[in-house]
Amino acid sequence: MIPYVVDKYLPAVYIVVRISVYWGSPSGASLFYGVIGDMLESALQENPLYIEYEPLLAELGLTIVEIARANRREGVNVVIIILARAGETTVDQCADVYRLVFPRMQLALGDRDLSLEVSTPGLERSFKDRHEFTLFAGRRVRLYDSGRSAWVSGIIEEVQEGSVVLTEVFVEGNSEKMERMNIVYSAIQKAKLDYRWEDGRHGN
Repeated sequence: MIPYVVDKYLPAVYIVVRISVYWGSPSGASLFYGVIGDMLESALQENPLYIEYEPLLAELGLTIVEIARANRREGVNVVIIILARAGETTVDQCADVYRLVFPRMQLALGDRDLSLEVSTPGLERSFKDRHEFTLFAGRRVRLYDSGRSAWVSGIIEEVQEGSVVLTEVFVEGNSEKMERMNIVYSAIQKAKLDYRWEDGRHGN
C-alpha cells in the first residue's frame, strides 16, 4: 500500500490525509476527548460528532471507526478514522471525507483554526470502543481474556448485547484450534485486529 500524505512522510501501514491551517503558533498541548477512553463504554455512537457526520459518510459508502476532537490554544484538532463498508478503504476515500467534512467544521468554528486528519484504521488497530466488534465482523482479532488470563485469537462471528462470539479460535499456550468461543465484554481487557495471524504468525 502506498501512503498518501500532505505534510509529512508516514509509514505505509495506514493511509492518512492531514492538512493543517494555522494562524498562530503550531505548538501547544492538547487533550483528546470523545471516543477515546474505555473500549467497553460504547461511547462512539453517543459522540455528537459521530451523530452529525456518520450519516454523511454513509452516503459515501463509509463508516466512522473513531472521531475525536481536541481543543488547543490556537484552534481545534479533529481526527477521523474511517472504514469502507465494502472492500478496502482507499486514500481517495480519505480525501473525499476531508473535502466533505473540513468546510462544514470550519464554518461551525468561525474564527477558530482547524486541523483535520482523516485516516484508515491500520492493520493492527487497537479497539477503543465496543462498537468496533460490529464494524470489524468477519475479521480476526486478538484479545486478552481476563477470565482465562490469556490472549485469544479468533474471527468475529457475532456481536451480542453482552458478549462477542469468535470462531476458529486459538488460545495462547494451546496449539489446538477451537471452533467457537463466547467471551463477555467485561472479561476483555484489550483487543486489536490480528493481522499477524493472517500473515501466518498467530502467536501460538
